Amino acid sequence: MKIKNKINVILTSLILSATSALTFSSCGDSLLDTLGDNEEVIQGNKVATIDQAAGMFLSAQQYMHDLREHKYQYQFNLHIDNYSGYLSLTQNFDGKQPSIYAYFPDFAGGPQTSFFWTSQQVLPIIRGANDLDIRELGAIASIIYSYSALELSDIYGPFPWWDYKQEKQDPPLTYYPLDQIYDSLFVDLKAAVDILQEFPSTSDEHQTQIQKILNGYDRICGKDIATWIEFANSIRLRMAVRMSNVNPERAKQEAADAIAAGVLRDHNVAYDETLEGKIHPMTYIATKWNDTRLNASFENMLKRLKSPMLAKWFDKNNKNITDKEGNVVMAEGSNYIGIRAGIDMPRRDDTNQFLGYSSPSSTYSYRPVSLFKLSEVLFLKAEAKLRWNVGTEVVSFLYKKGIEQSFKDEGIGISSQEYKDYIDLESADATIDYVDPQNPRNNTPGIITIGVKWNNADDNETKLEKIITQKYIANFPMGLEAWNDLRRTGYPKVFPVDDIGDGSLGNGKLIRRIPWVATESSTAADIESLGIPALGGGNYQMTRLWWDTGNNGL
Repeated sequence: MKIKNKINVILTSLILSATSALTFSSCGDSLLDTLGDNEEVIQGNKVATIDQAAGMFLSAQQYMHDLREHKYQYQFNLHIDNYSGYLSLTQNFDGKQPSIYAYFPDFAGGPQTSFFWTSQQVLPIIRGANDLDIRELGAIASIIYSYSALELSDIYGPFPWWDYKQEKQDPPLTYYPLDQIYDSLFVDLKAAVDILQEFPSTSDEHQTQIQKILNGYDRICGKDIATWIEFANSIRLRMAVRMSNVNPERAKQEAADAIAAGVLRDHNVAYDETLEGKIHPMTYIATKWNDTRLNASFENMLKRLKSPMLAKWFDKNNKNITDKEGNVVMAEGSNYIGIRAGIDMPRRDDTNQFLGYSSPSSTYSYRPVSLFKLSEVLFLKAEAKLRWNVGTEVVSFLYKKGIEQSFKDEGIGISSQEYKDYIDLESADATIDYVDPQNPRNNTPGIITIGVKWNNADDNETKLEKIITQKYIANFPMGLEAWNDLRRTGYPKVFPVDDIGDGSLGNGKLIRRIPWVATESSTAADIESLGIPALGGGNYQMTRLWWDTGNNGL
């Protein structure tokens, strides 16, 4: 389908970052300079009415981190939450053992399916935005798409960027290298911000129309165009820091530009699922299905740092824990206890002792589903300042503000003794190790040694470890961001996993990606001919993504 010169090229650029593998620019240039009568616009359905666009906008927000418990489980909890060290699985799921990194195509495809759910809602909005005179909603839809596409790339690596924008999911598909996907995401996010910044200069009638949609359907950005701009810029900052090891000069510039453009200042981006009468899907999975529990690494970290978040987020053991002889070794309600990742799990029945280990607290049921926290923005800015001296605020201030914000999110004020004791902790309590009351073979020494208190005399690597460790804690339960930082920096220190996986990992090695699902011969052929060259390695759990170049010992 041909486009005419009258089409608004800025909005069109949101979905035209690339036209083919042959013409895709490696530096992320948009098509603003080359659009003309002979360019092809993206194919696919587009919304026909404003009401339809508004409804799809709401659905897209619900699918980003899927509020539907079973979908959320496949999107994050069966694998990524375990890889991150936040949570562990309690059972073997009819013989399937994802706790030991074993690969199962139906589990592995969960994040990709959730991405498709989201993209199927936002792409028609982008295509129809000009016709309906709702350009701002088209820009917001592009921000949502960019957020989800970034998560998809950080899980699997390269994907069919252009084909997916056309909602083409069946082979043949063309995979794009991850650096080019990042380039295009930067372009799309900046183009979206350009459109939203023009909003105050539009007519009163137009502003009323857009604000009416936001008032009725915006669940994550406070019904505010300015917050959507900050959200887009915060995604740019997250991307810039992610690529800090592989392209530091470009990363520095992108970070500086994002911060200068304005990142989140006073609003967590999160979906309050209680508005639909639902509870947090993670808590539902834990309390209703008994499928997830506290990870031993996270337990030991929070205990060694004496974090009040352990009691805020988790319950103590909910039943007596017994040894193999049936003797009670931990009385009900006596301690917080996590499960080691990488161990064989039994069936989910009355004999499964792990069901009694610490569950995410029922009080967490009413927390919003987080997409981007203010605390993360502060820690990202702290890392950018530490690495490149980007921004005007000093590292120690940003670091402390990040911790302060994470405590504020949990209702703990900075005047409280809890906060004062935490922020002044010089070093971790090295006397606390992980002890599995059920099986001493799972016992292991704790490995967190750094404290919380900022010390300007620390070397930069120690400072980085402190920033990432506190960011990791504050970001709970966003397992993907935690896993991203683990792969990128090696921090925080988590217990090694003696895993089985797909056979490519050595014992104690961190899983680097989820392999593509290649159950059909045509899909396998595309992966072999285009996916693997774009990835730069085999379709294995051990293959590092483009930005994952540091910490070779993990």
